[in-house]
Amino acid sequence: MARLVVITAVGRDHPGIVAALTGAIYSCGGNLDDATMTRLHGVFATMLAVQLPGDIEVLDRALQPLRASQGLTITIDEASTLAGDETPPDHIISVYGADKPGIVHSVASALARANINITDMDSRMAGTVDQPIYIVVFEVSGGSSDLSHITTALRQELNLDITVRPIDEEAL
Repeated sequence: MARLVVITAVGRDHPGIVAALTGAIYSCGGNLDDATMTRLHGVFATMLAVQLPGDIEVLDRALQPLRASQGLTITIDEASTLAGDETPPDHIISVYGADKPGIVHSVASALARANINITDMDSRMAGTVDQPIYIVVFEVSGGSSDLSHITTALRQELNLDITVRPIDEEAL
């Protein structure tokens, strides 16, 4: 029976990292389940959920050469030891506004107080050097159909444009 493992890898971005990682996983009979990858200021970061038919040690040995050749810090954890809330996301919250410290903390804290779980988050800078605009999108679970009590307070406190939309069905 296959076990679910989560692989994290972080290092300087360059071509071939995804090919090298997935090649090592494939060589061990592993199959990607869920995956996410991004670049942050030239740093590559990924999390891969993998169905693994064999021992974690075999996968770790297959990934060992990538630590040096690809310059990656790689960890492997069995998912059963990491399992958390499996409630599917139900809302997307988009936040736009002038960049200032504390935006993510303020929104995340308000969501936590309402017992709403952040299942995904993506942020970017836009605008110009003189007028930067901060954009952050939260995918959340556990929200009621009406999150206006949270967003109204945040709009006033942070002077931001915040929109909420329900997720009808999952789409990539």
